[in-house]
Amino acid sequence: MSKFIQLEVNTGAAKTWILLERTSKVAEIFTKVAKMYAIDRQLNNIMLSNQGRYLPFSQCESLGDYGLTHLSKLDLQVALPGGIWPLTAIKARKADLRPLPGFITVTTSPAEPDMISLEADPDEKRARMPCGHVIGPSSMTSYCRSLLSEGKFKFLCPSVDSKTGKSNCDKQWEYFLVRHVACLSIEENQEFEKKISENYLKKAEGLQQCPSCTVWCFKDSKMGNFVRCPMCKTGFCWACLRDWIASNNSRNCGNLDCDGRENREKILTECPPKKIHGCADCPSIRACPKCLLLVEHKDMCGHMNCPGCQYGFCFICLRGKTSSGAWPCPYLGNCPLAPRQAVDRLSSLTTEMRLVDV
Repeated sequence: MSKFIQLEVNTGAAKTWILLERTSKVAEIFTKVAKMYAIDRQLNNIMLSNQGRYLPFSQCESLGDYGLTHLSKLDLQVALPGGIWPLTAIKARKADLRPLPGFITVTTSPAEPDMISLEADPDEKRARMPCGHVIGPSSMTSYCRSLLSEGKFKFLCPSVDSKTGKSNCDKQWEYFLVRHVACLSIEENQEFEKKISENYLKKAEGLQQCPSCTVWCFKDSKMGNFVRCPMCKTGFCWACLRDWIASNNSRNCGNLDCDGRENREKILTECPPKKIHGCADCPSIRACPKCLLLVEHKDMCGHMNCPGCQYGFCFICLRGKTSSGAWPCPYLGNCPLAPRQAVDRLSSLTTEMRLVDV
């Protein structure tokens, strides 16, 4: 098989050919076309489509992700000065977005637009997240990539109030949900996990940002959920990160949809079971015993390395590799099943709430 492929570019008046390596990224098509026709290489100015689907300017997705092979045909459109098409005119690939029972549902209703792009194309699938807000694969990918580029490792719902422009949700989405909704390619998933790991190791787990001043704080697991930020003195609920509206000595914050459990604990206790070789009832999501990052089991055996800290452990019994690097149990899944994890048994932090230097 040749290392290179040729793509036909049709301008409507003429046809030409460009030569690319099979492993090229989609962005390289735009670069080649712009140079060939001496036009400004901006996403707004150049539009390329293949069989009616517009290609996004992506430096991560490859030609194969969009089904582009040798002799594939592309249609070129160029916006004239003063008549530039908006970004929303460019449609990403039709991702195979599937429901995830118990966590997300899929919608194509015109009444439920993408919260970021505001598009409500009935032919484009969008996910209704656990918090109730709707987002599509392309928006999820772009939004989360921007968060990771800012050094963050938690994915919070970006919904904003249409009148005030201020955030009205900020519920945390776990990465296994983000990955599922974004329909990430193998390369994108590797990119995201690497960046999450880098950001995570800088800031560590068990941290929360004060909802008022955004300073990073942590607390001892023996403390209740009512905490007061040492910096701005705001009192808030550690579980839902909203104002504490009940009395200070109450066990619950008073917000109707908060049951006092951290988001991680809800997922750990409510995720569906699955069969892993000889173990028929293993939780499908575990927290890494070392760094507490939530990890979803996809396939193969129960032996895995945490994508965050690279700690090797068994998904079934939760025991880690020995000092010599050997696995503590056979891969067949006949080791003792560890019970579902709870946040209060995972954390071993300090005895008081403090600021964290990050």
